[in-house]
Amino acid sequence: MKIYEITETGRVVDSDGGVREANGEAVDLRPQTRQVLALLVRSPNQTVSKEDFVSAVWEGRQVSEDSLVQCIAEIRAALGDTDREIIQTLPRKGYRFVPPVPPVRPGISPRIAALVAVAVLLVVVIGWVFGMPDRGHERAPVVAVLPLDDLSPAEHQGVLNDALSEGIITELARFPQFRVVARNSSFQFRASPTDVREIGGKLGAGYVMEGSQQFDGQRLKVTVQLVETATGAHLFADKYERELDDFFAVQDQIVRQVASVVGQEVLSDMPQRALPKDVDSRLRGLQARRIMTQLTYENWQKALALEETSIREEPGSAWGYIGKSLMLGAAARLGWMTPREAVLDESVELAKTALRLDPENYMSHFALARVLSRRSENAESILHFQRAARLNPSDSIILIGMSVPLLYSGQTDAAIEALQKAAEVDPLHGDWLRWQLGWAYWQKNQCDKGLEAMQSMSSPPSASNKTLAALLVCLDRLPEAQNAMADYLAANPGYTRANEAQDVPTDWKPEGTPERWMEAMIRAGMP
Repeated sequence: MKIYEITETGRVVDSDGGVREANGEAVDLRPQTRQVLALLVRSPNQTVSKEDFVSAVWEGRQVSEDSLVQCIAEIRAALGDTDREIIQTLPRKGYRFVPPVPPVRPGISPRIAALVAVAVLLVVVIGWVFGMPDRGHERAPVVAVLPLDDLSPAEHQGVLNDALSEGIITELARFPQFRVVARNSSFQFRASPTDVREIGGKLGAGYVMEGSQQFDGQRLKVTVQLVETATGAHLFADKYERELDDFFAVQDQIVRQVASVVGQEVLSDMPQRALPKDVDSRLRGLQARRIMTQLTYENWQKALALEETSIREEPGSAWGYIGKSLMLGAAARLGWMTPREAVLDESVELAKTALRLDPENYMSHFALARVLSRRSENAESILHFQRAARLNPSDSIILIGMSVPLLYSGQTDAAIEALQKAAEVDPLHGDWLRWQLGWAYWQKNQCDKGLEAMQSMSSPPSASNKTLAALLVCLDRLPEAQNAMADYLAANPGYTRANEAQDVPTDWKPEGTPERWMEAMIRAGMP
């Protein structure tokens, strides 16, 4: 039996499909997942096709692509293969197991084998450092994707919204060879005459992709160009004209071309995740999100109706379930649907349905993470936030959202690290990130840093005044803290300590944090 050690995690995998911790404890895997892993491990460095898996694991029975994709996702999670370097995807061909180190021979401990592997790796790295030319920014190039100009006729403008640009950002972010600027920053240049070289300077991006889209009700025309910001040189320009049902095919073509030019020898690892009918559900979801930018009960009802239409008309698409799950979570928080726990239970089931339909969709994990966070199921929430972040490293909203359960579970340093990563991918980040940093630094008792973060907010929402008051109390600036609390109460008349006590989790860690928070609210003047 062949045995391999995963040096990054210390876990061991064998040719029977078993995975064990460094201490020998078995990692739980479903039987089918274990069979898939065994087939891969028994053929190291060889491509195993989907047909091979169906024949060996499912005995020739007809199964969906999702069944195999789910097994591969579980294997990668068990091995800690976040960069997909151990279980590699060969588009349209299959999967390949690339052993991280040679097989461990019986009688030689995995740790010794790992040390040998590290020594070999050091020799390779030293040779690379001293023997290879300096490639400068090409080692970690940064790409910014601007929103595409909408040149559609008036009656069709806004139909696609930013779906294509957002999809390109999401798929490009899957490449570990370069970093993609979050949409929150790059989209701030919408309809701006700013020169791409200036944009590159503000975003720290070496490359900017811009272009236009035109939809006539049936066909989609897209033009894109990639510009190197240091020189203003156009690296490529292309045009695409397809039926709307081929929306995702156009997206993939653009992603592959950008990845090829920027990453040079990058292999595009993008399994087909979307069916043509997913286009309708995706566009409804974007329309719902646009409606919800003005948060009123009437707008919420309109947006919810769009998501329910997607579930009814495209029950095999994850997008409608994702959207409705997020909508119910918001309704529970705002008191628009009751009882709260029943609403959150339904939201969880919707997110789990989305996850079953599309386990590789980062929004499936994000939706589940959000509602679990609202139910104070912090440990599981963090796991799904982490999965979402691996699937889309460029979305700062995931990292900011993850800071909430991290803070409530007492992982303050991890929360600050997540927020700092959000700031890296989102150079022009907004007020939510600054607000969360204020909270995190208050919890860490570094209140001067927290106050600095919150004072940089451009349009602070009224709810942020509670965190501001807590920071000012911490710094013993009571008159300012009372002013902040007065601003909060002016926007929330009738709010009292009793209301606050209901919202503060009793298991908020570290121990004593709920009491410290409530004391700050009292000193700031909460009635």
